[in-house]
Amino acid sequence: MLMTTHSARQIAHACALLFALSGTLNLAACGDKAADAAKATAAAPTTPNLAQATSPQALRDTQAAAAREALPKADASTPDSSYVTLDSGNQLMYAYLALTGMPPDYPQIASNISKDYARATDEFRKHDLLTALTPRIDADIAAAKSRRYFKMTVPNPISKYNFEQKGFPLDNSLWEAGAYRYFFDNGEYKLGFSNGDAFHYLKVDDEASARAIEAQRARFDAVKLTVYGYYQSADTAQKIVTAQIVKVALADKQGNVLAAQ
Repeated sequence: MLMTTHSARQIAHACALLFALSGTLNLAACGDKAADAAKATAAAPTTPNLAQATSPQALRDTQAAAAREALPKADASTPDSSYVTLDSGNQLMYAYLALTGMPPDYPQIASNISKDYARATDEFRKHDLLTALTPRIDADIAAAKSRRYFKMTVPNPISKYNFEQKGFPLDNSLWEAGAYRYFFDNGEYKLGFSNGDAFHYLKVDDEASARAIEAQRARFDAVKLTVYGYYQSADTAQKIVTAQIVKVALADKQGNVLAAQ
């Protein structure tokens, strides 16, 4: 009986040791599993936050900004005497042809620059006129390639003074997206600006100067804005010439500069 009891105690003690060892192994296994799970969680790719994802419009805006930045830029030190007066749609036409390098459509161009050619009904006369006009057209396109600086006048260009902006809103054809300027003699070609958002307002920080300009505007006195620009590119689909605004200057009817930017 003693041996049996002693054996039972030994067996019970051994079982206890085995149980304790099993618990330790289980805890170790659980610890290993927890560590592995933590590692797997850290290594797993995070789910993208859809709220932070780039929208199609934002992507288009980014691409448009990159395209504008890639356009050739004007030399700000170019003297005013190098800016050619722009006052005709035919000039825009030549700038367009110079920028695109497209083969000239001589009959179409001749119709724009010559009333005689446009009105002629005799085909032999039209042929003779076109023959005479072709060298002139080629010369004007060649000249346009080296005349990328221009200046144009915008009449009645400002709206009432904006106290928050400390400036005068300029004509929306300069800064509004999708807005263009054109000339009545040839409205087929249009002019847009790549950096018009920087010229939404003509800044006039000096209050005395701002008061004087606002007084003239309120009296409907004629003030004119001269826009100095640089041809950058042309859109062949819509016949739009894109230009950079280099600077602007507001002058009264006597030609005195009231403000510049």
